[in-house]
Amino acid sequence: MRHPAVIGALLTLASCTPLPNTVGEAAPSGTVFSLVEVNDAPATYGATLRLLGSGRVLGAGPCNRFNARQSAPLPWVEISDIEASTRSCPQIRQEEAFFLALEAMDFSELAGDSLLLSNDAGQSLFFRAAEGPSS
Repeated sequence: MRHPAVIGALLTLASCTPLPNTVGEAAPSGTVFSLVEVNDAPATYGATLRLLGSGRVLGAGPCNRFNARQSAPLPWVEISDIEASTRSCPQIRQEEAFFLALEAMDFSELAGDSLLLSNDAGQSLFFRAAEGPSS
């Protein structure tokens, strides 16, 4: 038997805590994610990503810091309008590939300190929460 007072309390609690609409809203505030794997292989370069509830995306590739937009509702992700600084380095091609991969991702899965971005083509970017200063 369902107890009406318990059901009412649960409904009241649920209405006080809105569910996150985007992966940026779902990620713990200020969390910087470090790239660990690209398409199930260890990442050969360093990159970070920070998704903010406002729809902003901040991060760093192997050469440059960047910002972008993300507005798709969960579980989707749509990173667009990537703007990066223009410093060159030996890993600039990996950075360009990273930015293209970010823009190609369609789905997001956030669990604990892990973030997986993937798409229907079987591509993926796997991140883990980083320790230390934010991007």
